[in-house]
Amino acid sequence: SSGINAEYGHDENQVFPVFIYRTKLRHRKDNKKELTAMSLAYTLLDLTSEFLMTNLTKNFPFELYSKCYRVIHRILCYQKKCRVRLNYPWPTLWNSIISAVKWSNSLQMDDPEIINNYIQVSRIFNMFVMYGDTFLPNPGSYDELYYELLRQHGVFDSLNETGLKYKEATHKEACKDLLSNLHNVRAIVNHFSPKIEAWSTANKISTPTPEEVMDIVRSNYDTLTLKLQDGLDHFERYSEVPKEQQFFTNLVRQICKEKRETTTVQIETAAYHKFTTASNIGQI
Repeated sequence: SSGINAEYGHDENQVFPVFIYRTKLRHRKDNKKELTAMSLAYTLLDLTSEFLMTNLTKNFPFELYSKCYRVIHRILCYQKKCRVRLNYPWPTLWNSIISAVKWSNSLQMDDPEIINNYIQVSRIFNMFVMYGDTFLPNPGSYDELYYELLRQHGVFDSLNETGLKYKEATHKEACKDLLSNLHNVRAIVNHFSPKIEAWSTANKISTPTPEEVMDIVRSNYDTLTLKLQDGLDHFERYSEVPKEQQFFTNLVRQICKEKRETTTVQIETAAYHKFTTASNIGQI
């Protein structure tokens, strides 16, 4: 059934206008977005992106970030498997994920849930790096991906430092997994950064434009060496048992209760109209 749902969610003939509340942010010139009919997969990516970007608070339950990452990863797994090219503004999603990681890592919390979040994020970006040619809309998307990884390399450097910090301490296995999954992102940064610096020096430019950086990236793809990561397109199936079983039990009970009350009122109203109509006819 999950395959059918994923297929339906990506069906371009099944599009719906879905309103997503967007919090006012200083960096956004206009918080209003035109309500356009999109596939459910597109809307779901929009929702996760907005959720990550606008819920950066210290006391926020980090397992909700994890759920967002799992949703994104599962969508990518389907797109990679079925070679579905969703015409989505991927840089928006990348920036939301990186912003959430940057925020949580700044808290310097010794929490295994956060380390697992970092692993999920590194696997998501590895999916884009290794298999993006099967689902990104065009080759230019790859250039944009590498540009964002280079522009935000400090965040991934910080994640690497976190992995090294706890590797021999509280979360040894998780940190080893994190460091392994960060290998390709760090390889990209280490490969292209010297070339960008050399180009800037040769052209006497302190800060290249995004277009200039992407030109350098395109010219040096062939000498980049990446490591094949196993199991990137495998995902853990969601189960509400036992942690969230009570939540869904209460939710279903509440829905049934409200539906029963509403249905009862509708039936009584319908019966009343039928009765009054029959009475009026009898009087005539």
